[in-house]
Amino acid sequence: MDVSKRSWENDGAGSSREKVMTTQAEQRERADILAGDIEGDIDVKLAPVSGPDTRRQLPRDLFKKVPLRFALKFAFAWLLIFMSWVVVATQQAVLPIAGGILCAGLMYAHLVELQHECLHGHAFRSPLLNRLFGVACGIFMFSSHSHYRYDHLRHHANLGTPENREHFVYRFQNLHSLIGFLRAFFDLSRYPKLLKIVAGILRGLPVPDVDKASYQRHIKQEYLFFVAVALGALIWSILAGSYLLVWVWLLPAMLISEGTHFLIEMPEHFGLNTQTNSDTLSNTRTIQTHPFFSWFVNGNNFHTAHHYHQGVPMCNVEKLDETIRDRTTHLEKCYRSFYWKVLKGRIRQPSSQTCMPS
Repeated sequence: MDVSKRSWENDGAGSSREKVMTTQAEQRERADILAGDIEGDIDVKLAPVSGPDTRRQLPRDLFKKVPLRFALKFAFAWLLIFMSWVVVATQQAVLPIAGGILCAGLMYAHLVELQHECLHGHAFRSPLLNRLFGVACGIFMFSSHSHYRYDHLRHHANLGTPENREHFVYRFQNLHSLIGFLRAFFDLSRYPKLLKIVAGILRGLPVPDVDKASYQRHIKQEYLFFVAVALGALIWSILAGSYLLVWVWLLPAMLISEGTHFLIEMPEHFGLNTQTNSDTLSNTRTIQTHPFFSWFVNGNNFHTAHHYHQGVPMCNVEKLDETIRDRTTHLEKCYRSFYWKVLKGRIRQPSSQTCMPS
């Protein structure tokens, strides 16, 4: 768009005013382009960083998606879930049953990390496939793909500002005692909130704090789908006279998945200022860990790199981490050391620096 040419298109009275207005409009348009798209997966809006910013010049191969790799991760997770269900259904001994319940609960939390990959559009090139697989990943923990996507993309855009908020809300206070930590681990307050949302949907009310019609529609569809699946499972259990789904779905989700997801999400920003510190290199944490745990959290341990440029697919986020490691402010050597520091009170979260409730 040629600003100088557009500025002199109008002649006569008022031409100078129109020239100024046109120039200002074009400047705003260009600013929007530089800011990027909150809901895109290519020209995304990037959070501020300190120092030189060369993110728009990152190698293009970092942005390459690998759908087959995601499909294999998804299939492997569901295979482990199926095997754990078989163990619980067929074994009589306590230890195998407990192992099956534990495995199922861990995989339900792992699937939500795969859902995170889908909501960023990293898994597939097709938005429809990303949504379909994202919905499937959220079934066991009743995590709506579109609801998570709406909140999470705005978390990326607003991190370091008072408008920042998280989709999953966890207890971040009083974690420096074992009782306080366990209370946060077993906190199930998310489920009453979900029931309230579903009740509102059934009454024809809008989903709170969602101001886009397309998201309202998709979120309602997904929660109603979850309700239908749960009702179908309940009806089958009654007709079959079986408590199997209680053991392989309800108990693992409530006792294991929720707390496990809390442990995965907490290190991202805990103890850091996410409300007024706009430098993503210092309001986000990276965890160095074993490849097994990096697989389990689906690359979430490289969280600084993920916020540095959320357009980079999770399958390439480790490569991005290597390029910014020397600029990463908060680097923890492993998850165990991080949790130990929290329990000992060496890392705490001031309530004024987080969107999490006290």
